[in-house]
Amino acid sequence: MNRIIYLLIGLLFIACVERKSQQNVEPFPVVKSLCAEKVEVNEIFNLSMIMWKEKYLFVSDIRSNDTMMYQYSLPEFKCVYRGGAKGQAEDEFQIFPVFCKTTTNKVYIWGYTPSTIKSFTIDDIGRLSMEKEYKLPTYTDMYNDMHVVRDSILIIKDIVQLAIRKINLNTQKVMGEILFKKDKHNETFFSENSGYVTANDSLIIYAYKYKKQIDFYGVDDMKLKKRLFGNDAMPHIVLYDLENSVQYHYGLLAGKDYFYVRCPIKEDGKEHVEVYDYSGHSIAKYELDNMLGAFAVDEHNKVIYGYNSEVGEDVFLKYAF
Repeated sequence: MNRIIYLLIGLLFIACVERKSQQNVEPFPVVKSLCAEKVEVNEIFNLSMIMWKEKYLFVSDIRSNDTMMYQYSLPEFKCVYRGGAKGQAEDEFQIFPVFCKTTTNKVYIWGYTPSTIKSFTIDDIGRLSMEKEYKLPTYTDMYNDMHVVRDSILIIKDIVQLAIRKINLNTQKVMGEILFKKDKHNETFFSENSGYVTANDSLIIYAYKYKKQIDFYGVDDMKLKKRLFGNDAMPHIVLYDLENSVQYHYGLLAGKDYFYVRCPIKEDGKEHVEVYDYSGHSIAKYELDNMLGAFAVDEHNKVIYGYNSEVGEDVFLKYAF
């Protein structure tokens, strides 16, 4: 009898802790509609990534094999570097440049080889200086959403195994992982638990693609700390058909003060950006007049930078908030 009582008390305690960690998304105290300032540049490209670092924007072009990376000085959008050819030489990209996200001012780039990440510092005149090269553990599975925290910890999303992994870049050892349940069809891109990852030095944020749900995990223990719910709607997924599947999140980005979540507005082909603090409180919602293929945020100057090739292959979109 005592064992049953203790078991019931334990289950009640777990249920209370789980309930305390769950909360509904608060109403946003600030809601604004933003129109883009269209900034034309001399270069024509098809960008897959944009990264903001203080006075500069770094961008990655997925279409070119000769010039795969550009750097622009801000606010004038002057191209101060163009390069990064595809090839097998030491400074060439065997794949394509992928910027590992970080809240520091360092630049981490994967793509020179499948098994290395190079870290760079930016000097006073904006030049990149390589600081260190990190070797990665060998995986047969693909991963993306790469983040570097605390200068030596890599947070990645394994898109095949539907997992988040924490890797020590100095030892190449996996330090922890978060596994998500797969659907029976095993197509993880269309899985109910598919999502997007971002991270800072203390938290890993996971925004589900097909659910209005955001999870907060600790970097140290990889345990769930908080869960935000936007609604109770069941996921609507049409296998191999994104157009008719209901998506709630398109991606997210960690800043020093807040994190930013891209959310589609399916009715008019636009999107809005939801802003939260790291306690899960709603800060602002910005409705944009364009879909963004890539985006970055300058928190200090309150600017969202974006790109949409349909607006113009030589155009950056700049939203002041």
